[in-house]
Order: sequence, then C-alpha cells, then structure tokens
Amino acid sequence: MIIKVENLPLHEEVFEFLRANYYLADAADMSRKMGKSRSYMASLRYSCHEPSRDAYNSLFGYLQECLAETTDGDLRNCLETYITRIHSEVLA
Repeated sequence: MIIKVENLPLHEEVFEFLRANYYLADAADMSRKMGKSRSYMASLRYSCHEPSRDAYNSLFGYLQECLAETTDGDLRNCLETYITRIHSEVLA
C-alpha cells in the first residue's frame, strides 16, 4: 500500500508506509534508519526541513534491506517504488 498524501514530503510518506507495515515502531526508529539521532525526525518536522542527502542515502539502504527480506509481492512493489523515488528525486 503506497501512502500518498498531498503535500506530504517523501520522507514522511516513506515513514508512514514503513510504520503501517510494521517495519518501524515510531519516528525515533525512522531517525535511526536514516543514520541519525533519535530526535532527527522531530527536528525535521519542527523546522520544516528535508532530510540531508546522507540521511536519504541511509534510508535508501534500509529500504533495499527490507526489499531483500520481503517475499510479499505487494510490499515488494511498494518498496521498489519508494527506492526508485528516492533515487530519482533525491540521490540522482
């Protein structure tokens, strides 16, 4: 299930997807998967900033790990979609 909410930043879409599918418990987990401190997501939300390229790169790697461990076809499609979006919209 792709989470697509108008005006939601890409990292928040990915967070909601991962949380909805039990890959993460909370924003602190997301922050850690982005290679940052537990409060990173809270700081991004408070300041209305986007994650750093380095944080997106770590998230990209985590999504690839999830993809490698997932056998469910629908989840794989969603993970591939987010991996592609991060690669094309941020890392390219």
